[in-house]
Amino acid sequence: MKSHKNHGNHRLLPAVVALLLGGPVWAGYDAYYSNNPKAWYDEMEEDEYFNPSLTPGWQLNETCSDSGFFSVASYNIFHNVPFVYDFGDEMEQSLGKVTKCADVVLYQEAWDYDDIIEDGPKQNMASRGFTLLTPSGYYCDDTWDIENDCSGLVMFYKSGTTLVKQFTLQPFTDVNGVDVHKEKGVWGALFAKEGKYYYVFDTHFTYGNKGHLEGDAASDASRISNMKQSLAYIRNQVNANTTSYPPSAILFGGDFNSDFASNTSASRGYQLLVQASAQTSFHEPYDYAVMSAVMGGYETAGFQSNWVGGTVDAGPNGMATGVKADYDTVLLGKPGAFGGCAPAQLSYSGWAPAWKTTTGVRKWPFYTHSDHYGRWIRVKPGC
Repeated sequence: MKSHKNHGNHRLLPAVVALLLGGPVWAGYDAYYSNNPKAWYDEMEEDEYFNPSLTPGWQLNETCSDSGFFSVASYNIFHNVPFVYDFGDEMEQSLGKVTKCADVVLYQEAWDYDDIIEDGPKQNMASRGFTLLTPSGYYCDDTWDIENDCSGLVMFYKSGTTLVKQFTLQPFTDVNGVDVHKEKGVWGALFAKEGKYYYVFDTHFTYGNKGHLEGDAASDASRISNMKQSLAYIRNQVNANTTSYPPSAILFGGDFNSDFASNTSASRGYQLLVQASAQTSFHEPYDYAVMSAVMGGYETAGFQSNWVGGTVDAGPNGMATGVKADYDTVLLGKPGAFGGCAPAQLSYSGWAPAWKTTTGVRKWPFYTHSDHYGRWIRVKPGC
């Protein structure tokens, strides 16, 4: 725990005044701290920093209507963040309202680093009615290396959404570069809600030596292979279960290391689909835009989170800008490829943790993996 350092009495005086007046104690959330999230972080005790009543600067995420819809949120939580003391607290704030309307939440890089899962997201998600799923029931099977032979994939599903069956993790056969010691793969489960069946899959494709389909031959070839193997895996799982559990929707989410966008039909993500012969099997964000999907309020026209103007990466890893930004995506299976039905309504949104100043400027909070953007999709089946 860090000690309090009263920067110019910014912290104590407003708190004392608030106590005397019987109002909320915001512990010095004034113009100074509003524009200096790191200074705010340094002043607060850990439990105070993540108390929503003391952190009015946090930008929470969108809520959504639930009945008749099925929604999935996906986020790479990035396990190896040495400055994060309790990652569960970040999940509580950064996922915020998104998880309140998500039937299933997908994580990647959820290795059990410093009990990151057991003491963090698992506890916080359970308190909101979510149940944890892991491939084969374990986080990692190597005592000495947190990543070795581990997928890093986990799911949470909420009460009211029923787990019908979990599928077996399929490790990828083509992985290279920095990922060779990890059990990269694809994994999924079958859920039921309001008499309909939903097939949900989670993955984290190879980064290799250079991510995001940027021209590194070996790394790009691995991602193409990962997509081909994922498509075959998903098709096999759906075909094996469709008679007993006819799909209303197939949803495939995760970190593909090949970014998709809704404002171009030639994004790197779409190029990946084409090179894997998967473009006839999945709708992607450009399709969502053409299909008049409802776009989230924190989005630009490209379905890439709106950080224009005044953006500051207050966090210590400094990766919030430019091509380093890492976007999760959720793909929707096409009925012609898997069965199921076309969506009657569709919403899609990106989001990320944000510190909102008293002047309305958004900054990256200090306590986050600041180069990752999450994704959320909501589907109302048309049958």
